[in-house]
Amino acid sequence: MTAPTPEAAVFQFLSGFGLTAYAATSTPADAEFPYLTYDLVVGDWDSGEVGMAVNLWYRTDSEKVPNSKVREIGREIGRGGTLVKCDGGTLWIKKGSPWAQSLRVEGEDEKVKRRYLNVSIEYLISE
Repeated sequence: MTAPTPEAAVFQFLSGFGLTAYAATSTPADAEFPYLTYDLVVGDWDSGEVGMAVNLWYRTDSEKVPNSKVREIGREIGRGGTLVKCDGGTLWIKKGSPWAQSLRVEGEDEKVKRRYLNVSIEYLISE
């Protein structure tokens, strides 16, 4: 089996948390809560760390549910990051700083909860 492209590896990693993952540029208008969106940023060996925004979207009365998902994703990434294999090498996915922010979406129903996660990726790939 061949390794996924770097872009597909990012998608597969983010899809592993029980939420539908969408590239921010491809989020359907009728996306069903909960889901996550991400702003794909691609680099290579010489890029160093590149920042990528990940947004968790919930429609709930509770802060507990989205906060729990933030902790789950944070545990998976870990303190030193996590390595994800891809075509041409490895992605080193890490928590950015600040790790997570709770944001209110102006004009949205008060039940819509958004969590903005800062993720850093080092593309340890040769292309």
